[in-house]
Amino acid sequence: MLLKLWHSAELTEWVMPIPLPEANHHVSPGSECSVAGWGQTGMNSTTDRLQEAEQEVMSDSLCKEKYWHYDPTTMLCAGNPDVKKSPFHGDSGGPLVCDGVVQGIVSNGNQNGHPPSIYTRISKFIPWINETLQKLS
Repeated sequence: MLLKLWHSAELTEWVMPIPLPEANHHVSPGSECSVAGWGQTGMNSTTDRLQEAEQEVMSDSLCKEKYWHYDPTTMLCAGNPDVKKSPFHGDSGGPLVCDGVVQGIVSNGNQNGHPPSIYTRISKFIPWINETLQKLS
């Protein structure tokens, strides 16, 4: 039996649902997105305020060069190395939003926080999400 452990959020101008992408949709390199989280802001610094950073979608080849485990079928590469902004420790699970659609989930990256970072490519999992939601309804 599934227990409902959450409550419906009160929708306001600041709290609203965000659309999921189409199945197997690929975000083009150069697309501007944003990531948000409460993770560390540096090696020894934390914050109690939600942080947001713009992230440029990068080519899969850039992440393949930097991360041996990078798989473009299930992962998305974002964060321009020249801009030096990226999610960091504590931001895992946060959304990567492109044109108002959540396209990625913060997964991992360089342990020093240098971009690019790896995001789970949500569009790859849309069939599974839909199937799971159908079973639960």
